[in-house]
Amino acid sequence: MDTTAQAPQTANARSLLLPYALTLIAAMIIIQFVVALTGGAVTILAGALTAVVAVGIAVWIVINRRKLLHVRFGLVIAHVIAYVAVTTSFNAHAVVRAVVAGSDNDVQAVAHSLLGSSWFGATLVMSAVWGIGLLIHLLGSVLGRGWED
Repeated sequence: MDTTAQAPQTANARSLLLPYALTLIAAMIIIQFVVALTGGAVTILAGALTAVVAVGIAVWIVINRRKLLHVRFGLVIAHVIAYVAVTTSFNAHAVVRAVVAGSDNDVQAVAHSLLGSSWFGATLVMSAVWGIGLLIHLLGSVLGRGWED
């Protein structure tokens, strides 16, 4: 009788995760264009569109959970892809806004644009709160040697 633990049968990570990543990137680029075209502020519309993306992520994970469980670190990689696609899109947009606003050398205007507006929540708060959850997920995944139950 063999009592050694065997790793689950693996799945093709590229065919599973690449379309997911590219779809998320495209969705977030569209959202950032909407933000730019509606005045550059993070509004209810941007929040609603981001919520639609979040629901899409959740649905995709539920549908593909079994396949993800056959990819080593599959669930956490999907989580990392979502985190990077969403937070980077908002952070990159904020950087572009800061650089453009900073071309006038008005530091106060740049600081207000980033810290005194809805961009604060869309950049710093979202990155920090989600990042804590992602870190916990990463640690759990490492402790499980990449396989999640």
